Order: sequence, then C-alpha cells, then structure tokens
Amino acid sequence: MVLFFATGICMQARAGELGDVLRAALDHPAVEARKRQVEGAQGDLSAATAQYFGRGSLVADRTRYEGQRVVGIYVPGQTAPLLKDDAIVRYGVSYALPVDVFGVIAAAREKLKNNLAAAELLASQETLLRLHQAGNAYVRKQALQAQADALRIQRERVEASAERVRKEAELGRAAEIDVRLAQSEVARISADEARLKGILGETRADLIDASGIDPENGSLRIPVPEWNPLDADATLSARLADAKARAAEAGASESRRNLLPSFSLGADYYNNKGGGGDMDTWSMMGRVSIPLDAGTYLRSSAEGARALAAEDDRRAALRAARRQIAALQSAYDSARADAEALEKEIAYRSEVVNVDQERWRLGAQTLENLLRQQRDLLDAQYRFADARARAAAAWSSAQVLAGTPPDTYIAQWDKP
Repeated sequence: MVLFFATGICMQARAGELGDVLRAALDHPAVEARKRQVEGAQGDLSAATAQYFGRGSLVADRTRYEGQRVVGIYVPGQTAPLLKDDAIVRYGVSYALPVDVFGVIAAAREKLKNNLAAAELLASQETLLRLHQAGNAYVRKQALQAQADALRIQRERVEASAERVRKEAELGRAAEIDVRLAQSEVARISADEARLKGILGETRADLIDASGIDPENGSLRIPVPEWNPLDADATLSARLADAKARAAEAGASESRRNLLPSFSLGADYYNNKGGGGDMDTWSMMGRVSIPLDAGTYLRSSAEGARALAAEDDRRAALRAARRQIAALQSAYDSARADAEALEKEIAYRSEVVNVDQERWRLGAQTLENLLRQQRDLLDAQYRFADARARAAAAWSSAQVLAGTPPDTYIAQWDKP
C-alpha cells in the first residue's frame, strides 16, 4: 500500500481533468479585461489611420450684430442686390484634408501600432498568468491530497500499533511509556491533518479564483512536462519591453515632427440667409501652420527622454529574462532530481517499515524505532509530492516567461 503512493502520483488522471481547469481559467474576468484593452488599442490605430481622410463638419449658426452686415460676401461689380441684415443665419459644410509632408500621422500610427502590439502581449501575459495560477493551484492541491492520503495510511498504522500496545499494557506485557508514545504519535498526526486541511482550503480557494471550478474526483497524478529550451530574446517580457521601446521612439519622432510646419487643404460651402434673401458662398484654401508654442518644444524633449528610458528598460528586461530562465531551469532540474531520488527512497523505506513492523510484532524491535521509520517514510512521501509540484510550477512559470500560446500550454500540460 505504501508503494502505491510513489507510483500513484504518476498514474493517469481522469481524461482532460487538468485541461478542464485550464480552459476554465481562460474565462477569467481579468483575461476579458485585457481583451477589451486590445480592442481599444485597435480603435486608436483605426482612428489615427482615418486622419489621412481629413475631417469634415456640418455648421449651422445664427449671429446678431450691433448694426447691419453684408449677408454672404460682397463682390465689386456684382449685379445681384446687396443683402444686409443685423441677424444672419448661416449653415453649410466644411472639410479639411491634412497633407502629411513630414510624416506626423505616420509616426502617430507607428506609435499606436506598437501600443497595439504591447496590448496584445499584455493580454497574452494575463492569460498565461491565469493559466499558471490555475495549473499551479491544481498541482499543489494534488500534492496536498497525496500527502493527506499518506498521512491517513500512517494514522491507520499508528492507531493499530497503539491499540495493540494498550492491550499488552493491560496484560502487563508492555510498558506504560510505550502507550504514551503511541498516543503522542496519534496526536501529532492529528495536528498534521489539521495543518494540511488548512493549506488545502487555501489552495482550493486559489484554484477557484483562477478557474472558477474545483474538481473533487481527481487522481493524485502530478503531471510534469519535459523542459523546452528558452531564448531570452523571444521571451514575453523581452518582446513587451521591445514593443514599448518602439512605441516610445515613435512617440518621440511624432513630437519632433510636430515642430515642423504642417500643411493642409480645405474647402467649405455655406448658405447665408438675411435681409429678405439668401446667398451661397464657397471657398477653397491651402494652409501652412508653423508652431510657435514653447510647450511643443518642451514636450518633444520629454518624449525623447521617455524613449531613452524605454530603451534602457528593454535592455534591463532582456537581462532579467536571462536570469529568470537560468533560475527556472535550475529549479526544474533540481525538483526533478529530488523526485527521482525520493521515489527510490520511498521504495526502500517501505521495505524497511514492513520488515520493522514484523520485527516489532515478534518483539525484536522497539516501538520508538518503528515509529521513527514510519515517520521517515512519511517525510519522504511528503517531499516526493512537493518535488513533483515544484517541478510542475517551474515548468509553468517558464511557459509564462516564454509567452507560450495558451492552446499549446494546455496541450503540453494535459498530456495523458
């Protein structure tokens, strides 16, 4: 029965159980919020592109003057009667088309393209973080349940030993100190059960927060996928920092271009009413605008500083990614090695416990030594489950860092 613990953790779970948990995490409100932000970034980019088509407006106004004014315009030599009124109504349409000579709109679009890329990466990161939260909670729950099962078997052993010692003490064949030793071991197991119950409750709450579900009939399998090599330049954090740096550089370029003259074409048509009649007017124009605002120059300098800071952040993110890859791979390898060693230790200690159990029954072993061997076995079982969970958590963290597509993440972790 003890050997089952070592192999039972690796047995196949109910088909798709972990996959169900992970797919449920995809519906987390935080994931949906990031998707909405991506939609907003797409809208910003579309709005910037629409600037190429210019801007039109419908106009209607009524103006009252202190004296009479010409309705519409006066053209010397005109044959039509001159209309005058002190209250003139005007309505019409106007249209202005920018001529992007120095690429201001193009720079703005480039900035928003990179903002969109950053928003998409943040959405991917949020999705992977929720998958990691759900998957990590799932494997921690499985480890705790495996530890609880091992503790239950230990309780059964100790209670059987305690009952035997009590009966032998009543017959005078065992010392009273052995009875108290067995009772203290039972009390210790009860305390461990209470501790595990509390930790399991917290883990289940974390699982429900991430996925909204908590499978009750799962197996004790703790899946640990194989490690895949990671490239620091291709990590999610490095790509996100790169997108932000490119957006900041495009923003600085836009600010610099705003210091140059801007060009536009315009046209309008109005119907002017007053003086008992009306007159249609229209115009076409070309405009050159030269900025003379000191604030524009200062904003350009500020955007340049932000671009330099973003470039520094990009280099820092790349260094951090290299460090995280090394740390996660080390944690993964260490946990896998611990699990492999502990699996062998469990098999060995199970045999020792079985032998010492028989020796104690025959009177060739003390109860204290038997309980010590049983505790050593229980400790190895605890550490084995914990090592498997640590390896799985390190692998999952690496997938978040790498920006693994959610479908690939789920498929790799939920392999039968």
